Amino acid sequence: MKIAFDGSAFWETGMTYEEQYDTVARAGYEYINPYNADFPGFWKRPKATNDEVKWHKKAIADAGLKIASLTTGFRWADPDEFVREYAIDCWKRMIEIAEILDVKVFNTELGPGRDNPELREAKLMRSLDVLVPLLESKGMRLDVQAHPDDFYEHNNDAYDIIRYYDSPALAYLYSIPHTFHYDGGKGDIEKNLKYTRKHLKHVLFADTYDYTKLFRYNVNPSPLYANGSVRCHAHIGHLGEGDVDFDRIFKTLREMGFNEQDDTIATFNPLGFPERAIEDGAYTRKMIEDNLVNVPSITEPEPESYGFFAR
Repeated sequence: MKIAFDGSAFWETGMTYEEQYDTVARAGYEYINPYNADFPGFWKRPKATNDEVKWHKKAIADAGLKIASLTTGFRWADPDEFVREYAIDCWKRMIEIAEILDVKVFNTELGPGRDNPELREAKLMRSLDVLVPLLESKGMRLDVQAHPDDFYEHNNDAYDIIRYYDSPALAYLYSIPHTFHYDGGKGDIEKNLKYTRKHLKHVLFADTYDYTKLFRYNVNPSPLYANGSVRCHAHIGHLGEGDVDFDRIFKTLREMGFNEQDDTIATFNPLGFPERAIEDGAYTRKMIEDNLVNVPSITEPEPESYGFFAR
């Protein structure tokens, strides 16, 4: 299991890339997931030239870091067919960037837009019909998560797409800050995680608030929040400040043997407090290490077919 720091923590901070990479290294991390509009890029076709990609590769190595995965995303489930096909071209360029970087893993989201989820699922799967064989041919893997306001927000609905392809090139990403959106506010951590067991390869670590509890978030105009038109969640860097039960998270991951696999990734993914990146990053890294590194599984895992019967 690799422990990584996601670069989204540094959005719009004015930090240079060297400063960002240095900050991750100072927090004690060996791995980083770069994520920025310019590098590696998202939504629009990546603009970094090959020479610029090589510069990042050297800068990351000079900071003493390695890349665990590239965080990115394109509109591969958009109802507009031109936009969807364009997204495939964007993915192909991102794959070229990964080859220059010697990176084998990406992580991404299903895609926004809760209107007409059946059509958006069909568009996504049409995109995956192209991308999965391409990734398989290159020995690469794409880790996919459901995000609040995606066409599928619930854990099981998102995972079922991954389960359908049953490919080593496609894996499931569980984002802990999305826990309460994964099942409509229940926060049933064990059931959500274990449903994805066969393909769970990536977990994002940050705390969040239970959006179903009164005044956890203050959003105006409040009726939009009350009727579900607006989605709210946080990525709190100091685990334990929010409503997530991390003892249950760690226990379940150990039960699943997530920490004993060579190809899994545990990523620290804070947002909103870049000035606390080193402090929170070091704290979270130690917490992950204390609970998942060199800590054996605590029970015999359920059969791989568990998820099929977990609904």
